[in-house]
Amino acid sequence: MADSTSDSSSVQSLQVDQSSEKKIDNNRFYALYSFNAQKFSDLGPSTDNASTSTVEQADGSLSLNIIATNLTATTETDLRKSIAQRLSKNCPKSGDGVFLSVGLHAAASVSASCYFCLIESTFDTLDFDLVSQEGKCSDIRPHEVQQFLVCFLSFQDSSLEQFRSDFDSYTQGLIPLLDKEPIVSPSLPQSFPEASCNSSFPIDPKELSQLSTRIHNYLEQWPYVVLEYLTRTIQYFGSGIQHLLYSALLNANLQINDATEEQEDDIRRFINCVSISSLVEQLQSSESVKIETCPEFNDLWLLQPIVITITLRQGQSVTFDKTYSCNFCTQASEKLLSFDPTNVSKIKDFLETIKLTFVHCLNKLKRFLKQAELDYYALYRSFSYLKKCGCGDMLLRYVKLDGGPETLSVLSVLETFIKDMKLTLM
Repeated sequence: MADSTSDSSSVQSLQVDQSSEKKIDNNRFYALYSFNAQKFSDLGPSTDNASTSTVEQADGSLSLNIIATNLTATTETDLRKSIAQRLSKNCPKSGDGVFLSVGLHAAASVSASCYFCLIESTFDTLDFDLVSQEGKCSDIRPHEVQQFLVCFLSFQDSSLEQFRSDFDSYTQGLIPLLDKEPIVSPSLPQSFPEASCNSSFPIDPKELSQLSTRIHNYLEQWPYVVLEYLTRTIQYFGSGIQHLLYSALLNANLQINDATEEQEDDIRRFINCVSISSLVEQLQSSESVKIETCPEFNDLWLLQPIVITITLRQGQSVTFDKTYSCNFCTQASEKLLSFDPTNVSKIKDFLETIKLTFVHCLNKLKRFLKQAELDYYALYRSFSYLKKCGCGDMLLRYVKLDGGPETLSVLSVLETFIKDMKLTLM
């Protein structure tokens, strides 16, 4: 609960320890392929009664040409075959990430969590056939579309699917790097009439102008960017993470001062893992409909935005403009801090649990208040629940959003009683 005192949370140093520095992870890998869609479709689906040699030729792995990876050759071959088999069953659209568990025999038969995504990049190109005898361009084919498949693999994390939005965003960030110098394409032989600007032929890795500079580095840093922002944020705040959890559940507008771009991005992404903003938007939308259709609801309580200021002092501590916390967030933060900070899957799962538990508490209070419209004992149960749930102040804030006149009347009685008793809902 917010008060007027200034917070000087006992938090850990903002300096991230060496274990969180950008570096190659020995348990997390990547692979980037060019994808030959025409060649893949020509192979056709494999059948269960096909011979082993036929399956090896028709599993689609030849449609994937490795461009960059930090896997060993044998492990990469296993991975490519697993992905090709998945593509043969249901090839996703470009930009649609896919998660699967793959068993790689070359890696001591250990299953790995895998994310892969087809992406497209467009290159400028000029065909000699489109140049007239006078040496003038009669027509220029401006674009050549090349498909790629990027894969991120982890032997450390039990599940990567919890990070879907992070993976999708990171994968899109790779596309601008997949460029090459404008090329002049020679006339294609008649034996390959299907080759066109949709690029039936795989790209030569040497043509990627940033392969040795930025592409490799970008792929290597995927664990740091996609997963480890959770670890870093917990390290920024230490025990003060309870205040950040409260801010997220409060759906507050954050003002972050004196933070680097990376730190601010880490904090906001952490907030999004716990935020119930989608629920708030839904409740506010329902409220707007009621006000528009029923004039008598014009005096209903409206949710007022709360602005919370966070200051990150390099090498010192994180401070909030006020003390924002409750028992619910304190207990959640204690459990969160007890986890292995490198187990990002467990951390992400627990953050989702915090959000779901809070929503469950909100729905439970709504049920009590609905019963209290006709039952005085239910009114007492509502009061008792507000005292013991550990987040009563926030629940009161949200339950008013879609409450009808009867519910608001019950809430008015409760709030008057709480104020008269000088109780603090923690």
